[in-house]
Amino acid sequence: MDSGLAPSFKAEPGLGTRRPGRRRALRSAACGLGLWLCFPILAQGGTAVAALIDDAELPEISGCAASHRQPGWLWLHNDSGNAPRLFAIDDRGRVRARVTIDGVAAGDWEDIAGYDGPTGPMLAIADTGDNFALRREVSVFLLPEPDASATHAAPLRQIRFRYPDGPRDLEALAVDAAAGQILLLDKRRPPATLYALTLAGPDEQIAQRLATVPDWWPEPPTPVETIGASRYRGAATAMDLAPDGRRLAVLNDTHWQVYSRQPGESWATALQRAPRSGRLPRQGLPMRDTIYEALCWDAAGDGLWISGERLPAPLLHVHPDAAAP
Repeated sequence: MDSGLAPSFKAEPGLGTRRPGRRRALRSAACGLGLWLCFPILAQGGTAVAALIDDAELPEISGCAASHRQPGWLWLHNDSGNAPRLFAIDDRGRVRARVTIDGVAAGDWEDIAGYDGPTGPMLAIADTGDNFALRREVSVFLLPEPDASATHAAPLRQIRFRYPDGPRDLEALAVDAAAGQILLLDKRRPPATLYALTLAGPDEQIAQRLATVPDWWPEPPTPVETIGASRYRGAATAMDLAPDGRRLAVLNDTHWQVYSRQPGESWATALQRAPRSGRLPRQGLPMRDTIYEALCWDAAGDGLWISGERLPAPLLHVHPDAAAP
């Protein structure tokens, strides 16, 4: 588990051997080629800053999903208050496609997941944000993953649903296609609740309670916390299931976590074991107040892509198995 201290990142080997004046001059010259070139790639403990995302149309990145059609692409979307659009980026943080989702409103989009459907790659978008627990009904949109040249797309289905225990804020979604389930984890200081919808079920559903997730905070208690930090400490902001179906990654604003299950084991059982976890970087980045809200496994299932709100947004690539246990 994490040591409890924010990582002290270092530039890749070679950068630190140059004279300071020359290094500043090289960096200034690189700035004209794009913001991500103005910032050294940093790495430590299995986490690397792959790029900085500085596209003005992505100010509040709230969800990401690895493309099943275009190798190396990620699908992103913004948080509430933005248009119903998806953005495809590559692993350098460059926007490769902008797709308007027709016929829907972006009420409070909070997460997105990719999965293989019966007819090809699909995306699930969670319109489930509810900061004040006022929405009687929320939705998940299911749509075919757009082609590389697409500028518009439309959902095949909209699943409207309610929770059995009343409205709540929820920002974390994953799809377990093999089990035929959409997994949902509410945003509250743990213990939190894991729910499920039936992927091929009716268009109106009541979510099923699957499990209670204990408080697996990996650090000693903080003597003094702000009200906001105390309320949301460890609250899930994103979630994704690995391609092997056996590792569930969960994000909060300070840490990533990866839960593992054995063949045939339920998530209700697996979530009772402490996850592998690591602290997200703050120091050494141009925006130290990034709100981390987007997470997905890479296409190979070897690492995690992580990003968040406020520009320039870091695009992190994390190898959980390389992080300190």
